[in-house]
Amino acid sequence: NKTISNIEINVSDAVTKALRVQQVALEGTVLAAVRSRAVTPAPHIVDSQFQQHQISQLITQGQINQAFQQALSASDISLVVYVCEKVNPQQVFNQTPCPLQQPILLSLIQQLSADMMNHTELKHKYLEEAVMNLDVTNLMTKEHIPNVLKALQTQMQLYITANPNNKIIRSMKILQMATQSLLNS
Repeated sequence: NKTISNIEINVSDAVTKALRVQQVALEGTVLAAVRSRAVTPAPHIVDSQFQQHQISQLITQGQINQAFQQALSASDISLVVYVCEKVNPQQVFNQTPCPLQQPILLSLIQQLSADMMNHTELKHKYLEEAVMNLDVTNLMTKEHIPNVLKALQTQMQLYITANPNNKIIRSMKILQMATQSLLNS
């Protein structure tokens, strides 16, 4: 049974190495998306059901950062919304430190704020938490905060103007003030 044990170890090592390579590639894609300042990348033709399945597995395994990273890297906002629907924001953001890395938070803010007209309440919950978890002492975060938060403010203002009587407006205005405070710091 030493042979089986060795095979298990070899397979485990190979899978771990492959996942590390995939993580590095995904991190590069997320950073490139943030640096490009694109609001929402155009969707690629990819089997979203397959991606949803992969993302669901990551969520089940408790790999929340990787699940968001894969969804954000897919350049498909529906996958990002899918993760947001499957993961309770308190599960993510009530942990210290926040399990989402700074590039993931920035990309999440960027992609969720691109269209505030759909899934508004869900997006608002995540945007609020993501903004509150930005680390302004992180140099990469500090560099990208102005563009990402100004775009968020613009989209929130468009939503507020188009939907002045919506029940979420008050909360959105509070989020606007929080983003302005971060921009001023």
